Amino acid sequence: MLAGISKSNSKFSRYTEWLEAFGIDYIVLDWEKNNYDDLRKCNALILTGGVDIFPEFYHEWEEGINREKYIPERDGFEFKLFDIAIENNYPILGICRGMQLINCRLNGNLISDIETVRGVNHRKISDTEDRLHGIKISKGSLLFEIVGVESGIVNSSHHQAVDRLGEGLVAAAKSDDGIIEAIEWRDKSNKNFLLGIQWHPERFEDIHNIFSEKIIKRLTYETRNYD
Repeated sequence: MLAGISKSNSKFSRYTEWLEAFGIDYIVLDWEKNNYDDLRKCNALILTGGVDIFPEFYHEWEEGINREKYIPERDGFEFKLFDIAIENNYPILGICRGMQLINCRLNGNLISDIETVRGVNHRKISDTEDRLHGIKISKGSLLFEIVGVESGIVNSSHHQAVDRLGEGLVAAAKSDDGIIEAIEWRDKSNKNFLLGIQWHPERFEDIHNIFSEKIIKRLTYETRNYD
């Protein structure tokens, strides 16, 4: 397996250490280098977490007050990566922001701040400690097939979330307080492997946690079976 992994502006070394722990080779896809074509050397795409997606990429207004908080160049670059992966039938894994980006690219949108809109807190506790919460997994989903359980505990470090699902997508898991925690294709026939997860599999203390190990191993398996 040779994974193309989008560079994150936040704790990127945790992703590469995670891949290295499972013996996975990778190419860093960096919006500042605009090396999107390097994805064609790979056989899987991992979209990472990081800064919020620029609201105009999911058809919301950005009034300019917080414009410096976003990196729209990264958003456009990763949209292009997603398109290349779809065109070439590559397996795709989206993590946190990466899941949200998949949803936006498929014409879904986001809850801009779940504390304000839904009254629930999914932010990290501190710079070194993620929040933990329960999730419920749809029994008929691809995610259930991978992890083999209907519920569990995952880490949490986000303040935005998927709202209206993108075209062709379905929610595979939700938090105990109703936030979408995983997405996948609704109709998987003749489609590439695609899974978006809101938690960070690279940041579990136990590398063998099922919400980490089973997901990366399934991605590895899928790279051997795509057309």
